[in-house]
Amino acid sequence: MFFDLSNYWMFVLSIAAIYVAIYTYAQNNVGGKGRLKSIQLEIRDVQKKMSDAAKNKQEKEVNDAISQNWKLTGELMSVQMKLFGVVIVLLLGLAFFFPYVEPGMADDVHMALFDDGLASHCDAKAGDGNFSNCYKLPEGGKRGAWVIDVHLYSSSNESLSKNGTAIYYEGGNASDVWLQSTVQSGLLDGFMGKVPHFISPSTDKANYTTGETVAIRASAAPPLPSGRLEAVINSGTFFYVDLPFSIPLINIRRIIGSYGLFIFSVFLLSMLYSIIKAVYDNVSKKKVS
Repeated sequence: MFFDLSNYWMFVLSIAAIYVAIYTYAQNNVGGKGRLKSIQLEIRDVQKKMSDAAKNKQEKEVNDAISQNWKLTGELMSVQMKLFGVVIVLLLGLAFFFPYVEPGMADDVHMALFDDGLASHCDAKAGDGNFSNCYKLPEGGKRGAWVIDVHLYSSSNESLSKNGTAIYYEGGNASDVWLQSTVQSGLLDGFMGKVPHFISPSTDKANYTTGETVAIRASAAPPLPSGRLEAVINSGTFFYVDLPFSIPLINIRRIIGSYGLFIFSVFLLSMLYSIIKAVYDNVSKKKVS
C-alpha cells in the first residue's frame, strides 16, 4: 500500500475531511436545501407564539400552535432520521474499511488455541475449558509493548467476542497500547436468542526477554463446545499518533488505531469548520449592513 506507519495519518485525516464535507452537505440538503435549520427556526417561532397565546388565554391560538408544533416536530424527526441514516452508513462503512488498509497488520501472527493438555501447546490440562498455545519471541522482534487479542468464533466461523492483553518485550508501558473488548450482545442478538460470550485472555507473565516463550491462555464464558479460540499477536507494529498535548478530561495523549484518529479528526475539523463559518457569516452581515 502507498501509506506506511509514518504517513498513514494523512490518509485518515483526508478521509475525516471528506466525511465532514459529506455530513455538512447532507445536513444542509436532506429534506430540502436548508430545511433542517428552517424547521428548527419555525419550531422556535411557533413555541413563542404558543407561549404568548397561553399568557393571553387565547385558547384557539394555543391549540393551533400546538398542532403546528407537532407537525413541524414530526417533519424534524423525519429529516433527522434520514440524516442519521447517512451517518450510520458512512461510519459502518469506515469501520469495515479501516482494518483492511491500516498498515502494521501484515506481520501479525495468528495462532489457534488448544485445550488438549499438550505441553507443546502450553496447555496444562485437557478439557478444562482453558485454551492455550506457545509463542517464542523472535530475536529480531520489535522491543516494547505488544498486544495479544483473543477471538472467539462459532462453528460457522462467526465472530462472537474479542478481548486483549498486553506483554512487554524488553520495554514498553501500559499507555503504549489500547486493549479492546467486543462482545456480540446487541438488542437484535438478544431477540435472536444469541448468548453473549466473554473472553478472559492472559499470559504466564507480563515482561519477557529475547528467546523466551510466551504461554498464551484464554477461556470463554459461557463455554462454547463447538467454537474455537484464536490469538492474534501484534508485535508492536501498530498505527498510533502521539498528540502534542493530552486531551482534557480523559487525559489521553496517544491515539491508537485508524478509527480513533478518524473520530478525533472529525471532531477537530467540525469545530474548525464551525468557527470559520461563524466568522464568515459575521463578516458577510457587516458588509451587507
